[in-house]
Amino acid sequence: MPTYDIEIKSVPALRVASLWGKGLPFAVTIPKAYEELAAWMAKKSIPALSGSPMGLALYYDDPASVAPEEVRFKVAMPVAAETPEFAEGGAAVEVLPEAEVAYLTVRGPYTNLEDAYSQLYGWVFSNGFQPADAAREVYVRWSESMPPEEWVTEIQVPVGR
Repeated sequence: MPTYDIEIKSVPALRVASLWGKGLPFAVTIPKAYEELAAWMAKKSIPALSGSPMGLALYYDDPASVAPEEVRFKVAMPVAAETPEFAEGGAAVEVLPEAEVAYLTVRGPYTNLEDAYSQLYGWVFSNGFQPADAAREVYVRWSESMPPEEWVTEIQVPVGR
């Protein structure tokens, strides 16, 4: 089990196109939600920004505390700052607010994420912080054609005291 370096940083506000999703397993529901978000963005002529982050997932429920079919999440892709905010059904263009986050970086396949979350939340609570918003997975480096060993994911938990 790898040990992660955990730090605090401020992250700037980020304009994204987002789509609500629900249910487990994330290995199925997250890719499906990204496909739906990409189709919605294409229909609305909203281009995603290239570069990093390539995408995000925001988690609103603890899968250990909520029925699998009720676990809520959002997938998001960065868009240009001048893209107007609006919502339509479960999709939206919105601004993720600036936040102080506890974070760590996971290199490699997503099989490492559960342990990384456990370490991150343990650190948050043991250092006197409280989660202030949904946890964020920031996909720094990812592509379907890339070997999973090369993936880079930053897990962020917005915090307050």
